[in-house]
Amino acid sequence: MLKTLDRIADVLGFAASVVARLLLVFVAVILFLQVVLRYGFGFSLPWPEEAARYSMIWVVMLAGSLLVKDDQLVRVDFFDNYWPARLMSLRNAVFRVLLAVLLGVMVWKGYENAQFGARRSAVTLGVSFYWVYLSIPVGAGLMMFHMLVLALRDLLGRTESSGPSILKAEI
Repeated sequence: MLKTLDRIADVLGFAASVVARLLLVFVAVILFLQVVLRYGFGFSLPWPEEAARYSMIWVVMLAGSLLVKDDQLVRVDFFDNYWPARLMSLRNAVFRVLLAVLLGVMVWKGYENAQFGARRSAVTLGVSFYWVYLSIPVGAGLMMFHMLVLALRDLLGRTESSGPSILKAEI
């Protein structure tokens, strides 16, 4: 079961990585275009700043899920050497489940906000705020899934330290 979940996590991580990278390239291109038009030609487009802002929200949420997947979040671990390995695994699993519950609340409330935002649209883009606000429940849902996989791995005593998966190209 863990192998299947790891495979699903790898596919989701790869997809999130590709989408986040494409959005980041999109942001760089449109902002470069905006700067060239504004300072080179004295003309600016009305939509690039808004598109960049909303795209960056998606990038942050998708990249956050990759950080959770790779267990790269910041932590205070200076007492970890004093704990027995099995107790550390149990402690980590409990913390991860608690964080997954918190992320579940983010999914729930984030989706409520997305539904509320469906009634409004962005000024220059004309796109519904539903799609902008949907980044929160999607990103939190991906983080929650990866957090639960890590918790299960901790409970089963199978910790992996293979490094960041975004550097792996195989899928």
